Amino acid sequence: MCWLIWILNAYDREIILRLGPTISEQFDLSPEAWGVIASLIMLSLAVLAIPGSTLSDKYGGGWRRARFQVPLVIGYTALSFVSGFKAASSHLIAFIILRVGVNLGAGWGEPVGISNTAEWWPKERRGFALGVHHTGYPIGSLLSGLSAAAVLAMFGPANWSYTLFLGLMIAVPVMIFWGRYSTADKIDTLYEHISAQGLTPPDRDQVQVRANGERGPTAACFRNRNINLTALTTMLTQIVYMGVNVVLPAYLYNVVGLSLAESAGLSVVFALTGILGQVLWPTLSDVIGRRTTIVVCGMWMAVSVACFYLATSSLLVVLIQLAFGLVANAVWPIYYAAASDAAPEGAVSTANGIITTAMFVGGGIAPLFMGKLISLSGGWGERGGYIVCFFVMSGCALFGVLLQLFTERPKHDSAQHDESASQESVAQ
Repeated sequence: MCWLIWILNAYDREIILRLGPTISEQFDLSPEAWGVIASLIMLSLAVLAIPGSTLSDKYGGGWRRARFQVPLVIGYTALSFVSGFKAASSHLIAFIILRVGVNLGAGWGEPVGISNTAEWWPKERRGFALGVHHTGYPIGSLLSGLSAAAVLAMFGPANWSYTLFLGLMIAVPVMIFWGRYSTADKIDTLYEHISAQGLTPPDRDQVQVRANGERGPTAACFRNRNINLTALTTMLTQIVYMGVNVVLPAYLYNVVGLSLAESAGLSVVFALTGILGQVLWPTLSDVIGRRTTIVVCGMWMAVSVACFYLATSSLLVVLIQLAFGLVANAVWPIYYAAASDAAPEGAVSTANGIITTAMFVGGGIAPLFMGKLISLSGGWGERGGYIVCFFVMSGCALFGVLLQLFTERPKHDSAQHDESASQESVAQ
């Protein structure tokens, strides 16, 4: 259920970026103006992530988390549905206000859904679980490009808002089912099964309780080095990821010469390999450790983004995107798994909320930053500005790798490493 909601979140968030050239043409927006608007919409995702996730922790984890999640998801997908009507989408200010409202709810709901997923899997399989869960994002991203291309081709650019009606129609039945399914009996059965296999179940129905003089969950998480450094790496990586989403459709339309529909569709090719990467790398992080995996993925991302300098034809755009896609979506579940591993007791959602906030701050910086770079280099039609953007994004990915070198191995990772070494010794 959380995977299906992840698909809808990705679709709803990415569709605005796929439609960037179309919206810019309709309202005659400069690169800088579109960057400011996209940044405002994306930054709103960060506002409620930490306080909302802390509130979710106080309400309770495990099976209780769904009770918190259901009305939240239905609420913000309903706002997205309303923003699809022409009465809203034909007025720029009204449309921006509605999209900010949607993202306030979506940013609140993201760490809640991630924590919900983590709490239905053993701790030793957390990377795999969150990796599979996060495959919903490249699928949603791919659907956003295909939907934008289909709507623009069939109904014309003037009817681009038709793409926003999908979310609510899927969210309502999914959330009603999830609210009925997530019960104490089912999670008790699950945790007994996990323990019977010699694995570690999550903390049972853990609620954050603070004694007099103790730090609250937010303060405790902000004092944790691994959570802080991983959050900074997340922010830098999101500048890369969201920067590609902002720059690539405009590059394909204004420089490569594709149509609006073609640029929207071809800008999401990386989602194809993103699905594979989101299972491969997070699962590998359960074996070799979160930090090692993040470092390898970050270096891969830096090289592949820099290679967009060579993307002068549709074929090269596809090939480079396929290479970029292998790590583009894979890193997010590893960041969340690292934060969950390092989180104080009863503060998993709060730790994930910090990661989410950092991610959305990076997502908000990216459109404004990239729009400014393109404007300074001559505007939409000049290739030089896009090349500068690609190299700046590559530098951000490398800086994120550098930060990871200062993290510490969590106790859970150390325990796993010691257990693996012991098993290997017995085998020998």
